[in-house]
Amino acid sequence: MKPYAIQARPRSVIRLSIGTTCLLVILVFAAGVWISAPIVRAQGEDTYDSEVAKANDLLRRRRFEDALKSYKRANDMRDKKSAECLLGMAQAYFGLEAYKNVVESCEKVIEVAPGDVQSLAQAYNYEGIALQTQANVKDQKKLADAEAAFRKGLALSVELPILRYNLGFTLLELGRDAEGIVELKKYVEAQPNGSKAESAARLIENPRRAREAYAPDFSLTTADGEFVSLDDLHGKVLLLDFWGTWCPPCVASVPALRDLQKRFAKEPQFKMISVSSDGDELKWRGFIDKNQMVWTQYLDRDHHIQRAFGVHEFPFYILIDAEGIVRYHQPTSEWEHTGDLPDAIKKYLKLAAKGPSE
Repeated sequence: MKPYAIQARPRSVIRLSIGTTCLLVILVFAAGVWISAPIVRAQGEDTYDSEVAKANDLLRRRRFEDALKSYKRANDMRDKKSAECLLGMAQAYFGLEAYKNVVESCEKVIEVAPGDVQSLAQAYNYEGIALQTQANVKDQKKLADAEAAFRKGLALSVELPILRYNLGFTLLELGRDAEGIVELKKYVEAQPNGSKAESAARLIENPRRAREAYAPDFSLTTADGEFVSLDDLHGKVLLLDFWGTWCPPCVASVPALRDLQKRFAKEPQFKMISVSSDGDELKWRGFIDKNQMVWTQYLDRDHHIQRAFGVHEFPFYILIDAEGIVRYHQPTSEWEHTGDLPDAIKKYLKLAAKGPSE
């Protein structure tokens, strides 16, 4: 889990990778929404306007490099001093995971638009998120710098409640739970129905969520017609196997998965779910029957489970402990040779038997 930027498009951050590099930033890609305050332009600016509009469209379509080029061209038309373009560049850099460049773009906004408090607040917010992402929980210096950026944004007294959420999250990462909870409560008070209100409530209830790689909430209906959610699986050690019949390495791993299931079949706290990305349901069902894949199977027709966990490679294995924390995530079948996945399952089953950690 990660802090959140200005509301509009879902990290997935961003990529949504697992662990502390998981959902941090939500860039502004929704149609009709942009991060800059409305700008009044003089006549004769059609070229600039059209280039910015082109860049915005490219950004919404996640064509980050092309969007960046367009923002740069438009910025050149303003002697490299357009806060609007620089903020757009920051977003494009986010999409490219070029966080150092995000910070540089935001610093330029601060330099060229000292009187534009809306742009400044947004720049401090993006700068803080970029620093927080780079920190990856471990770098206390970068986390402190992120905290400072969020506080500078809040000092502008601009209506941007998400700054409260991001500051609160960062304070939790710094281990300053009491302070972080105060900021998160202020966010919820300002945005009781906000996009991060539910997330803030979870963090207030359990501040460890800011420091641990908690799995994203998900639910699915299995091939046998059983509805399963992450909450239902609390207390179990869960292995998610992302695969497809079209994927040769996935198919080659089926015997090893079958052996793994047999090995832990008598463990009541173990659950394995194979999440298929297949497009042909008949072929998928035929394959799992033929290959005696008797554990829980799910066809991820709309890929929502795949997106939730940020899976882009196959096969991909994710192990979630009894508290809902991701403990293992690997995009290969190397575990068949190293044994690290079975070892991890044994380790977290033993911990599950002891009960939740404090």
